[in-house]
Amino acid sequence: MHPMPEMGRLGLAFRDAALEQAFQAHYDEQYHGYTRAGILLGLALYLVFGVLDRFLFPEVYPSLWLLRFGVATPLMLVFVTLLFLFHGPRISQVLTAITIVIAGLSIVAMIQAIPVARENPYYAGLMLVIFYAHSFVRLQFRWATLATVIILLAYELVVFLLRPGTPLNEILAGNFFFLTATLMGMVTSYIMEYDARRQFLLQQNLAEERNLLERANRRLNEINVRLDAQAHVDELTGIPNRRSFFEHLDREWRRQLRAGDEARPLALLLIDIDYFKRYNDYYGHPAGDRCLKRIAGLIAGFAKRPGDLAARIGGEEFVLLLPETDLEAARELAERLRERVAEEGIIHLDSPVADFVSISVGVASMCPRPEVRPSELVHMADRALYEAKRGGRNLVASLEVGLA
Repeated sequence: MHPMPEMGRLGLAFRDAALEQAFQAHYDEQYHGYTRAGILLGLALYLVFGVLDRFLFPEVYPSLWLLRFGVATPLMLVFVTLLFLFHGPRISQVLTAITIVIAGLSIVAMIQAIPVARENPYYAGLMLVIFYAHSFVRLQFRWATLATVIILLAYELVVFLLRPGTPLNEILAGNFFFLTATLMGMVTSYIMEYDARRQFLLQQNLAEERNLLERANRRLNEINVRLDAQAHVDELTGIPNRRSFFEHLDREWRRQLRAGDEARPLALLLIDIDYFKRYNDYYGHPAGDRCLKRIAGLIAGFAKRPGDLAARIGGEEFVLLLPETDLEAARELAERLRERVAEEGIIHLDSPVADFVSISVGVASMCPRPEVRPSELVHMADRALYEAKRGGRNLVASLEVGLA
């Protein structure tokens, strides 16, 4: 989490330099249009107020207009133009502050140009500039304060050095109201910027938490995918497990049902390693595990088509699911598999049927029908396997139902 904002030398600041830079860019992006509109409105009002110069002070209005329209307005137009041409966190604040300082200094100059004996309404105009700087154009605290301090110092210079005849009560009243307006404006701009920084900080923290949550969700999804994959894979042999087999069988069964009259037979090989318990007892469980892995690899090598599936469904029991395969093709493949296991030559001296590891295979094939459950195919293959074992093992036996 980022630190909370803290007071800097002239305003607010974040401890983290990168965070402060990001805030400045965010602030400029959010309020740049607001500042442009505000500065244009302020310039328009400044020009409109020039009408009062003619009516309030007819004897000195040429001097007032020279200050307002001949000096201040062209200078402000230059900086307002630059404000529209350039865009950046610091330059927008600086150009806006300079424009306000020019407006304030021109009013201070007008105050000096009016005879001392006359009532001077431009004090009110100076207060408007102070409030304007601290609120209307969204100047940050330090720039608004710097601009108003420059204007107030210019006012003090004019009153004490250039208007020596200014009544004391006018000086005291002017300073009281100007200083009060400045302090109130500083509080306003401070609160506005502080709130802006807090909102920015909350957005940053929310974005960071959202990113953390998204990363956690992605990590969780990856873990779920791996767990799901592990849940469908036999830990010892690395081929699909019983759960994966039955899910695949159900999908293939429904796929053939959707084919209707064009449904093709679904074949299943149920494979059992002959006298595997004796192998485990004779050679030990580590050797038994190695044997299971080798047999699993051989069986998996016969699942060559996209819909074929080899899986381990029990201790020494395996299956080979063959979509769109009739009984004859399935039986031929089962014979090749039995021969391939024999060719592997895994020594099994405690086997009553051979000197090597052998398998018995039950083969079944049927066309899926709506009234028949997929488990019926498994039962048929199991019955065929029983016949292979009863016939002496190291054999292939088969059953077929419902072929077109």
